[in-house]
Amino acid sequence: MIRRRPAALLALAAALATACSSGGVDVGLPEQTPTPAEAAPTASPTPAPSPTPVPDPPGRAELPDDLLLEPGPRIAVQTAAGQILTVLGDGSNAVPLTNPAEGRRNRLPTWSRDSNRLAWIAADEATGATGVRAARFDGSAWFEVDVEREPLHLAWDPSSTQVAALAPGRNGMFELGVVDIDRGLGYRAIDEGAPYWFSWSPDGDGFLVHASTLRLDFVPVEGPSQVLEPFPGQFQAPRWLDGAVELVYADQSEGQEFLVVAGTDGAGRRALVTYDGYLQFVVAPASGLVALQVIDPALAPVPEAITASYAQSDDFADVIDPIPRDQLTVIALFGGEPFLVYPDPADFQPRPVRAFYWSPDGSRLAWLIELDPGDGDCASETATYEWQFWTGNAFSEGPRFNPTGVFACDYVPLFDQIAQSVTFWSPDGTRIAYAGTDPLTGERGIWTVGVGSNERPTLISEGEIGIWSPDLAGSAGQSAL
Repeated sequence: MIRRRPAALLALAAALATACSSGGVDVGLPEQTPTPAEAAPTASPTPAPSPTPVPDPPGRAELPDDLLLEPGPRIAVQTAAGQILTVLGDGSNAVPLTNPAEGRRNRLPTWSRDSNRLAWIAADEATGATGVRAARFDGSAWFEVDVEREPLHLAWDPSSTQVAALAPGRNGMFELGVVDIDRGLGYRAIDEGAPYWFSWSPDGDGFLVHASTLRLDFVPVEGPSQVLEPFPGQFQAPRWLDGAVELVYADQSEGQEFLVVAGTDGAGRRALVTYDGYLQFVVAPASGLVALQVIDPALAPVPEAITASYAQSDDFADVIDPIPRDQLTVIALFGGEPFLVYPDPADFQPRPVRAFYWSPDGSRLAWLIELDPGDGDCASETATYEWQFWTGNAFSEGPRFNPTGVFACDYVPLFDQIAQSVTFWSPDGTRIAYAGTDPLTGERGIWTVGVGSNERPTLISEGEIGIWSPDLAGSAGQSAL
């Protein structure tokens, strides 16, 4: 356990200007001639000033003296008051990171890949001034940099040293920028487009970008972009992996659309499945599985892609009949037959899945079914969702809830992008965290529930969104406290 940080002290050394002369030390006293019996006059020592405390950053919370900070799997919570705190999985050992007296709205908590830090957005409610912040789970190693526009999404690079920020740009575009936290560098804009989807490269040097519905590019942090595909298929977020299969994206050829895997330079490109519609997919790198769903383009949260016939050298024969719409499907990255995750596909009534998420080890899949859209406004919190789970060959239903506006508006529609930087799964893959209201009790906040169990969900905190750390929070380095 780690105790709270003491107040940092800045030792100020007093400089005494001395000048050597044959008559002793000149201390600015009236001139006099010493006699042989007298010692040369000396100055009384000047007392050093008292140490001056260095104030904490105004956005950082002051921790109680008796708080014992416990490392472990933690959930980062964004509260209704716009504050950020972290708690253990059972809701205990709450550690506030932000200061309500500051008057800033803090949002989008995002854990680094090594769980050593959190990044988030802080916007001044009076002036609108916005910054990207980062700190350890205990509030130490504080970092902050101003940005011109409030980002919509944050994503740490694989080395946990840089944060990508996607924000509104010029003329209705979205702007991708990078903050190098490890080197203390400010925000740098590197690309733009609308809509905009991206995936960090494994080495953190750049991105695989799907932008403006008509380009798939390599965009480096430094240097010119490189076109991979000028006319990709209709889909959302691409994925850049570290392994034999590196790129996963959607392509099209002669009017047919495909989910494709390829090497970094596009070599060895191979189609996994064909589809007709708008594709959403999430990759589980640990297991080599891909969960995917094809929906009507009209239901997509971004404009329909531009359709174009693009002749390629690759022979994309029909490897399989197009996968059905509105049915959650799984296929291996290295090929094979796709299969549905429902218990009895023959009796299944097609219904679009709102979002789906792989467990850390890729052996379990969780997804959200919308049982009732409510009044159709995601911010009104009137919709009803149900969790469903697939573990190997076992299917189970989870709790029903009314999602918070933050969960339903900011996270669910962009789930395949957000799944690359945020997880609602506990590190051991046994529990899910979510934010909403229990329709049975009316209680609202952050909940956790065991996957595949019949237990009631546990309310662990008030809040609008809860994000689980990928690993043990604070495990990657020593606390600065």
